[in-house]
Amino acid sequence: MSAPARDAVRSVRDATAGQMQTRGIDAPLRFAAALADGEQVWAFRWASDYAPPTLYPKVHVTVIEAIAWSDTLGMLERGEIHLGQNLLRAVSSGDARFAVHPLEVVDMLAAAREPFTGSRQAGLDIVRLAPQPLLVLDTSFVSRRTFDATCRLAGFEPNIVFESRTPHTLLAMAEHGHGIAVVPSAVQVNRYALNVVGVTYGGEPLRERLAVFRDARRTLPPYAAAFCNMLAEYTRDVLPFSRPTARRRRTLVKPG
Repeated sequence: MSAPARDAVRSVRDATAGQMQTRGIDAPLRFAAALADGEQVWAFRWASDYAPPTLYPKVHVTVIEAIAWSDTLGMLERGEIHLGQNLLRAVSSGDARFAVHPLEVVDMLAAAREPFTGSRQAGLDIVRLAPQPLLVLDTSFVSRRTFDATCRLAGFEPNIVFESRTPHTLLAMAEHGHGIAVVPSAVQVNRYALNVVGVTYGGEPLRERLAVFRDARRTLPPYAAAFCNMLAEYTRDVLPFSRPTARRRRTLVKPG
């Protein structure tokens, strides 16, 4: 983690230190999220000061992997977790069962072994993906359903050749030339030999806001609210984890 990121999180810790202090026995905080890679795991640990020595020794944070929203939803409804992270649109705005703490936005990215052409600095229009073999997350992901809906609005059915519940499987396949991986920018792409471009529709980036959810029927401990504030501060500083790469001369997606 960069020094500015550490400083940003420390400032929020100092401001919420009183909220995070607890008395008596250790206080548990169970948090579920789709852990795309080690960077995200470290983000949650750093936001909660999980690794010793800890600033808040009475609060013990357990991070649980929840691949899709259906996994997080079940744990929230059963009271197995205090908080769960997913895309904001995972829950309809009128659903009173859940309280929401918004985080930063993530963009939809297209990643391929060969460089993209026909894309502008603002990104690659989704229509240009129509004839290409696509590697995508399965339909349990909100981001996948958003992608499918945008394809319908653009008037085409995507050429999907592989679905997975693991973003890094898609990226590995793209690196070996099996198609174009479509993944959110919260995933670390820079460890792969891939060219990356943001996906757009109608000249606007295809993006979604992250959020932390809780069951509104259950009382949230004050230290859990402080954790949300720390995580929000961290994501403002570090997201997106991945950004588009510079274009090169070789072509994959030809201009129409």
